Amino acid sequence: MSQFNVAARESALSVLDGSRATPTSLIDYQSNGRVIVIGEDSALAYCRQWPETSNVTLLSNAGKQVEIEGYLGAFSVELNDSEGSRQSLQADIVLDLNPEPINRNEILPPGYLHARISDENVADIELQVAELIGEFEKPKYFNYDPSICAHSVNGVTVCSRCIDACPAGAIESAGNQIEITPFLCQGGGTCATVCPSGAVQYAYPSLADSGNQVRKMLKAYRQAQGEQAVVLFHSGAFSPEALMQQHENILPVPVEELASVGMELCLSALAYGASQVFLIRDEEVPELSLKNLQRQVDWMQVLLGNIGFNPRQLGIQSASDPLSLIDKPTSVEPAIHSMADGKRNAFYQALDHLVARFDCGDVIADLPAGAPFGTVVIDEARCTLCMACIGSCPGRALQDGSNREVPEVFFIENHCIQCGACTQTCPEQAITLVPRLVFGRESRNHSRALNRDQPFCCIDCGKPFAPSSVIDKMLAQLKDHYMFNSPRALDRLKMCEDCRVVDIVQDPEAMKGKFDPLN
Repeated sequence: MSQFNVAARESALSVLDGSRATPTSLIDYQSNGRVIVIGEDSALAYCRQWPETSNVTLLSNAGKQVEIEGYLGAFSVELNDSEGSRQSLQADIVLDLNPEPINRNEILPPGYLHARISDENVADIELQVAELIGEFEKPKYFNYDPSICAHSVNGVTVCSRCIDACPAGAIESAGNQIEITPFLCQGGGTCATVCPSGAVQYAYPSLADSGNQVRKMLKAYRQAQGEQAVVLFHSGAFSPEALMQQHENILPVPVEELASVGMELCLSALAYGASQVFLIRDEEVPELSLKNLQRQVDWMQVLLGNIGFNPRQLGIQSASDPLSLIDKPTSVEPAIHSMADGKRNAFYQALDHLVARFDCGDVIADLPAGAPFGTVVIDEARCTLCMACIGSCPGRALQDGSNREVPEVFFIENHCIQCGACTQTCPEQAITLVPRLVFGRESRNHSRALNRDQPFCCIDCGKPFAPSSVIDKMLAQLKDHYMFNSPRALDRLKMCEDCRVVDIVQDPEAMKGKFDPLN
């Protein structure tokens, strides 16, 4: 290891400390001190000693169903008993003294305190409540672009990854889009990490800010002759001092929430010159966030192995365990590009840099189910080229070839987020998702035909008007229908829209004498 590593680290961390995040908007809270304390009678007894001047309501939830919604300054509490009696109250602060919190989200709303009260901590709890009175603000941690959101297509829910992954319960479905309540969002970042399209982005700091901070830090480390930099992403609750004393090449990078560090930032750190990247998990990382982070790491380790890296060059590490350092990590010439702010662009930038150094552009890496990269396979025997899949694809990976003479479905793999919109909207169930990643950039970006058909030409005017497979299927399904029980009626299915109308008008049997061309 280089004798210059300690000095190089000081230089690198000074660059990191000097970085500033792009400002974001602020979310304001107003709390006037209306407190609801809810719990068992034995726990509520501790709060009866609080000053009479305080605006505190004590509620026993014994034998009652309790629902609590809201956040600091805007809580709504509803109690229902077995006799049908209902009580609704408003509050600025909720103190939940039950053994388990009524709100079961891993991250509780701002202004919602859960505690097991006792003689030893009653004064501290009272102080915590008092500190929640006044005006407060926090950053707006996310940006949302509904135009690329894959949540719902044509009334069918397609993707709910951000909703399922939010440990704060701040995201819900709102028709074809999602809705994020900024007052509940506390910057966990899991939503941005799991979003396959980048519709939800972490805003403070932005992806570009985070990536460029890492790039400049690693550049300063190298310029000071540091070697084998190990990047540690960690939350503010973790102190890296002990690890820094053990390993002089450790470069700790504090983040607001560990779950905000996704594939694109980890892969970019390796592209910018890190020899290893660790995400340090501590007790404050919600289990739901950790589960989703682990899936991302699993995908990246598969990719690294296919590129030529040791998969262990990236991983999640417990704060209490020694680092799993590699003696001879694979390295590449560091990238110099600035970090893109779009997650997929940033990911592909890093991937292309690493792939180019290993000359493995012809590799196709198979990925586990759920990965946001891949292709689709169309069963030509089932597909009628109805184009429903094209209309449903939020990333425009599936495209219509109707401007050509032959009906075709085209596909651009680079755009596919494996959301499943096409599989859920295909009336013939002819589409299958295949998670994978094509390393070759040209192959990913190349438009290729997945299925094609001969156009069916109108038997009257000769104009092509539909795929042959669609007409063949209609004829097979409707040949015994009472409306098409004559050869002439059945032949109308083989006509374009204009010729079909003309033929109906001229067919006495179809009009049953109800059409008089002179009137």
